[in-house]
Amino acid sequence: MRKLALGVISAAIVAIAPSAASAATIQLGFILDSSGSITSSGWDTIKGGLSAAMDLIPVGGPNTYEISIVTFSATAVKQAENVLIDSVAARDSLKANILTYGWLNSTTNYTAAFTAMDEVLRQTSASANKTYVNFATDGAPVPSSADGIAVRDTMINTAANGYVDNISIEAIGNVGGTAEALLKNSICFPTPCDATSPYDFPDRGFYIAVADTNAYVNAIRQKILVVTGQVPEPTSVALVGLALVGLGLARRRKDAQAA
Repeated sequence: MRKLALGVISAAIVAIAPSAASAATIQLGFILDSSGSITSSGWDTIKGGLSAAMDLIPVGGPNTYEISIVTFSATAVKQAENVLIDSVAARDSLKANILTYGWLNSTTNYTAAFTAMDEVLRQTSASANKTYVNFATDGAPVPSSADGIAVRDTMINTAANGYVDNISIEAIGNVGGTAEALLKNSICFPTPCDATSPYDFPDRGFYIAVADTNAYVNAIRQKILVVTGQVPEPTSVALVGLALVGLGLARRRKDAQAA
């Protein structure tokens, strides 16, 4: 039993360790709600949190990350377009730019947001291997027809030249009812949306409900750690747990024999 447990631990360590696979370019697209309900101070918290979280983007491999950022309200603004984070200087420059993004202070148009992000991500010159989109919003689309579903479907539908591998969400504040259902069932990808940590990324999109913009700061840091592979996969955590249980059983059995 002890040998079996040790073998499982070894397998788990291998599973958790960073992969030695060939380098990849990964697109990360961030869509940020800058509507009036976010408030000016809330907007400052959101952009400050995303700027600080950029420090978690790995520099120097094995993967290279390309960052695109869209802010939206009634309209959308392409703030960062295909910025390749290939040096600390490039990352620091992006961090500084994020802090300059203005508060748009109008309604919440999902369609404008996803249309702008789709246009940016398709312009990549880095031959991206994977594309992950993060959508942060505090409410339902206004008008309700501006739900972004048609554009989102084009982004994920390979028959229509789709390319997005995962769409995950931060729901900020009191998001519930039809808005929550829309985000989980029609925006999140792949479905079913995963709302429980540890998240099954990238096989399922995940949904984090945060109390306010201050809580968004911690959520976006956690999300970047997940999408850049800096936290163990759920299966690896389970393997370690199983191995530790096995070691405990083996020790108790040895103690019982000695008695």
